[in-house]
Formats: sequence, structure tokens, C-alpha cells
Amino acid sequence: MDTDRLRYFCIVAKTENIHRAAEMLRLSPAALSKSIKALESEVGIKLLTPSGRGIAVTDQGRQFAQRAEQLLADFATLESSGRQISTERKSLKVGSFEVFTTHFLGPLMADYFPEENLILHELTPGKMEDAILDRHVDIGITYLPIPRAGLDFLQVTQIDMAVYARKGCFQQMPVSEIPFAIPVTPTHGTPTKVSGLDGWPEHLFQRRAKYRVTMMESALELTRNGLAAVYLPTFLATLHNRKMKDTFQIHPLKLDISLPSKYVRQPVFIVKRQSDIETDVIKRMAKGLRIICHQDK
Repeated sequence: MDTDRLRYFCIVAKTENIHRAAEMLRLSPAALSKSIKALESEVGIKLLTPSGRGIAVTDQGRQFAQRAEQLLADFATLESSGRQISTERKSLKVGSFEVFTTHFLGPLMADYFPEENLILHELTPGKMEDAILDRHVDIGITYLPIPRAGLDFLQVTQIDMAVYARKGCFQQMPVSEIPFAIPVTPTHGTPTKVSGLDGWPEHLFQRRAKYRVTMMESALELTRNGLAAVYLPTFLATLHNRKMKDTFQIHPLKLDISLPSKYVRQPVFIVKRQSDIETDVIKRMAKGLRIICHQDK
């Protein structure tokens, strides 16, 4: 069955006017009438009937139009899904959170994956691991791993963490008084007991959480305007500062506390399914992470 004929008839059924429908479809009225007659012959029912100087849709025609609309919608969805599957097969499907997508994604794709299409899912720890197991994502990048059966966590490098603020802000203030911008989304199930997406050990040192935000870029905006401090990887602060004027750059703060080394230095993992082999893509991803994460050295 010709789907174009179905589509033509649905337009005629909505307008109940051959000339108006032909104008919308950019066809001649004669060509449209011929198409409808061919459809009637194909389905074996009368779809249109003369009415005065125009036409009317028969009762059978109205029922047929409803079914045709649904069929066309289903066909469009199927066609779209086919294109999406085809694109996904050729694409790099990555899951991570903003630490590895804000300011980091451009250099990674430009230098290590210039030919690949990218499908990026920005996910919180836990949901990222679930997405890999469900095959929505093929590779994850994290420093807050949530253990899941069926996944491999490949440590590829380590990153240093520090508290950052705009130059001259919050100097010599105790941590308990510094206004922090922190993630609003909690993290559960990390082996290190960290409960915040930024990796701060809240169970050891509580902060003054003046701003709770969903997006890390919002925290950075508050920080570069002197309103808050933020806990970040040093490589991310370096990448951020390269894009900012001196006035809006962020600098590490000296704290009145000493964070344990396991929180100051975080291992970075590539996450994959155990059933997947280590491909060239994973090797390039690991190389990119090692180099980009240590540009501040």
C-alpha cells in the first residue's frame, strides 16, 4: 500500500475539499483525485462521495482515515527508530557527569575522536552504571564509581581536587564559614562514603552550603562572580581559566583543615560492560583522560 496515498487521503478527509487539499499537498486537483480513486480501488471501499459541487467523506471513509492516521504515525515512529539505530551503531555512546563534560568534552573529541559521532548522556553516578548495563551507553567516565555486577572499572589516571574561589575571596576564612555552591543531587553507594556529586567528604567536614545547584556550570558562575567557593578537580579549573578573563578566573583556597589524601586525589575510571572487549576506542579514551586531566601539571 502506498503511504503517500494514505497521507493524501487523510488531508482530503480533514479539509473535505479536493482543491484545498491539492494546494496544501502541491498537487493538481486531477492528480489528487486520481490518487484517491486508486486508493479506493486498492482497499475496496468508497471513501468519498459527491456532495453538491464538492465532495463528502463517507462513514467508511472517516473510519478508514482514523486508522490511516494511526498507521502513518506508527510508520513515522518506526522509520525514525531505524534511523536512530543506524546512527547509534556508528556513534560513540558515552555516559558521564559534568566534571568530564563541561570544558573537557571539546578537547577530548577534537584531539582523540575527530571522526566519531557522539551520543552523550549526562548522568549521575549509579544511573550511569545502570545505563551501561542497559546498553543505552557503552562507556562511562567517573571518579565516583558505584559497584555493579557485570561492569569493569578500569582505572586510567588520578586527579587532584581543591577548593576554588575568585581571587581575593574568602581568604583565611574557616571552611565552616565559606559559602559553597554544591550539587543538589546526592550520591549513594560509593565505596568512600562520599554523598555529594562533587566528591567532598561531607561525613568528615561539613560545609556552609549556601547554594545548591543542579548544573556545575551554575556553581562555576557563582564562583567566578565571587559569591561562592566550589570543590573541583584542578584540571577542570585549568580548562575553565583558559576561557575566562583574569577577572573571572578561579584560584585554589588554602583551607584551615586537612582533607585525607584519598579525597584530595581521586582515581578516574572508564566503565564498561564485562562482556565487551577493550577496543581501540577505550584505549584512546584512556589516553585522552590521562593527558587532558594533567594539563595543569
